[in-house]
Amino acid sequence: MEATSRRTIFFNSMLADTTNMDDYRYTPGELSPLQKECMSLLKSKQFKSCEILAMMDLSKRQAEGSPDHVTISILGDCAFEQRQFVRAKSYYQKISYADENRYRWKEAQCLKELGSLIEASNVLEGITNRTPPMNMMLGKLYLASGRTIQASDVFLEVLQDNPFILEAAEFLAVLHVDKLSTLKAVDVGFEKRGLVTSSKECDQLRELISSLVAKERFQTFTALQQFTNLDEEFPGNLYIQEQLALLHLQNDDKAVASRYFERIRKQLPSQIDHMDKYALILSKTKRSSDLNTLADSLLLLDDRRPEAWTTLAIYHQSRGDHGKAMKSVEKALSLDQKHAFAHYLHGLILLGDNRPEHASVSFFRSIELRKDIDAFEGLVDSHLAAGNLKEAIASAKEAISLAPRDPRTLTMVGIALAKSAVESAEAKARQGVLERAKRSLRKVLAMHPSHLRSMFALVDLHIREADYESCIAILKEGLEGNSASFRPTQKPDLLLSKLGEVYTLAEQYDKAIEAFHKALGLNPALTSCKVNLERLDKIIRGLDPNERGDEILEDTPSSDSPQNAYGRPSY
Repeated sequence: MEATSRRTIFFNSMLADTTNMDDYRYTPGELSPLQKECMSLLKSKQFKSCEILAMMDLSKRQAEGSPDHVTISILGDCAFEQRQFVRAKSYYQKISYADENRYRWKEAQCLKELGSLIEASNVLEGITNRTPPMNMMLGKLYLASGRTIQASDVFLEVLQDNPFILEAAEFLAVLHVDKLSTLKAVDVGFEKRGLVTSSKECDQLRELISSLVAKERFQTFTALQQFTNLDEEFPGNLYIQEQLALLHLQNDDKAVASRYFERIRKQLPSQIDHMDKYALILSKTKRSSDLNTLADSLLLLDDRRPEAWTTLAIYHQSRGDHGKAMKSVEKALSLDQKHAFAHYLHGLILLGDNRPEHASVSFFRSIELRKDIDAFEGLVDSHLAAGNLKEAIASAKEAISLAPRDPRTLTMVGIALAKSAVESAEAKARQGVLERAKRSLRKVLAMHPSHLRSMFALVDLHIREADYESCIAILKEGLEGNSASFRPTQKPDLLLSKLGEVYTLAEQYDKAIEAFHKALGLNPALTSCKVNLERLDKIIRGLDPNERGDEILEDTPSSDSPQNAYGRPSY
């Protein structure tokens, strides 16, 4: 028990935020009594008093011809803390002669806060012997300006100096830097610190980095195994719990992801990171009361965080209030333009409002910030809804290159090809594309027999050809032959309802009635099933059922994303 506790403390220390270290603190011997009082006021956030006192000290020093760089630095820090960045920058520039590294570093921080990213990176590049915090900032500046190769090099340098700055390892994983290069940099860092690289603690750090790489490369099964091992070694570690929640969500296992998020909330009620993703799960599982509670608590914790407003947007969207949802997500984006999930949610809301062209811009921006299969799915759906078929196929293929074994990416290609075939004017070309679409969807079902969206898309293709026997066989196989593969999130009520529709088209009305009743027995609130049952009753009585058009792909639901095939949110 004692060894486990010791390992947990070690691991938690590795995950601490090391990028905010202040490498430049004055020793007491360097400060005069008046400067010491200024520093005390600065630390206690008495900025106005600090500024008045420092100005008095500066006047005296300048009159006497004494060194004044420390006092000017205090005035700069005081201005910085009050977000007077232009003024702070001018102070630091005046005294760069005294300690170029110290004050050029502070000047760069001011420029970053002013939004002058290129200028800030230029200042940092001019600093010799940069510290890890400087390099972390430089790497982030490179990322913000699209210089990913330079960012990767700088983050590797950070790990060579300090292998415990795991934020650098996270960035390298997101940037898809070769795992061996990252681990080599970490080993260099271990050696610099005189650590035994073969120790268990060092091995665990390497395993964490390998897990992060696997996660970002969508090697979900491998990442889950590795993080589960780490969870056993470091029970209760919030960072590992969070990664497991995200991985189960990535694996479309919303029930398990939800349990991890709930565990995190119970252990640390003030946790905000990724809670908007938990909110989306609550919305999809119709837990409105829990969603409302979550939105309220996040806003009370910190209404300046985008997660609080995206959660509120999800709550309003779940209640059908698109206007309030849009205002909330726009508030989130005003707080942080780089919050990828806010752009994704913005796309969902626009898609739900039948504005696919605008939605595609939001999904594209989300992908630019962080590659994610859900965002790719939204982008493909937006292109399809807008009739941009070539763009839809290209985006789907890009998603496959990112995650070749994820069923959602293969399904995107199949649906995009099928839609393209439907729109094709030439019969021969249409048939060829349809066959390619079928092959893609069958490939998904061969690997993931219970994947509903691909199954329904394939069924709809056979419906177009009036091949009802194939439809029935596919749906029955899903219900019977592969029932063990179904997870709680993939409900057989939808399969039964779809089977009822096919039986209706095949004029096997008794079987259709039976299928519809079974579906309603599992889910009495299944509205589409009730509507189809009413239509069937009219058909049997010889009345006009007022059937809808024969567009087949419009009704392809998605169990993999918050929207169906063409953008109507299922929350």
